Amino acid sequence: MMQNWSFGFTDIIDIALVAVLVYFLLRMIRGTRAVQMIIGLAVVVVVYEVARVFGLLTLEWIFGYFFSSFIVILVVLFQHEIRRALVQVGVNPLASAVSPTELVDALVEGAFSLAHRKWGALLVIERETGLKHLFDSGVEMDVPVRSDVLQALFCPHAPMHDGAVMIQPHVAEGGRIVAARVLLPLAQANALSGEFGTRHRAAIGVTEESDALVVVVSEETGLVRIADAGKMSEALDATALRHRLIEKFSSPGGS
Repeated sequence: MMQNWSFGFTDIIDIALVAVLVYFLLRMIRGTRAVQMIIGLAVVVVVYEVARVFGLLTLEWIFGYFFSSFIVILVVLFQHEIRRALVQVGVNPLASAVSPTELVDALVEGAFSLAHRKWGALLVIERETGLKHLFDSGVEMDVPVRSDVLQALFCPHAPMHDGAVMIQPHVAEGGRIVAARVLLPLAQANALSGEFGTRHRAAIGVTEESDALVVVVSEETGLVRIADAGKMSEALDATALRHRLIEKFSSPGGS
């Protein structure tokens, strides 16, 4: 057997590609609910093997049907992670890094003007992943990103204060608000601690499914945070928010 076994350059490439794939998969699911689901699947596999070894026919029959639809089960369980991975694969790695200072200044000024009044807000900045499919739930518009415009939209007495505003960056002119009163997908209930409400869950939800960046202003506390890649930042002051936004916009692909 060992005499017929050969190991060539193609095998090295094959192993290296599999290692890279596993690395990026583990990096993608680190800190997400997918980790717990993988542990649960591992337990199911162990139970199935125990049933086979000890001849537990009924248990083996049940798990046999389970594994016959394993691919479908994986797609259902990991649909969010699969969608996010495919989106990241589709991101152009050669996309030019930009630093839209005008947009950052407008976002910082607008966010802290709202925070000062304790007017809750969700400012969703579109990056490589298109978010036009969310526009149907809101009202499409085309206005510049300015502090007074954001205050007019998120004033509690304004007709469009609920939901999020969608912002598209433009290097030449800062950014444009392209939709308001947009409903966002909510994150899973266990994705955030109990101190956060629906607004923060919505911010996490949209960043789980896309590479969008979300500035969140809390109505209860007036604190400003950033949601990115399914994670919520600590509370930020104006200087920290400006630095974080410039850092995010300056990274190619929004990473």
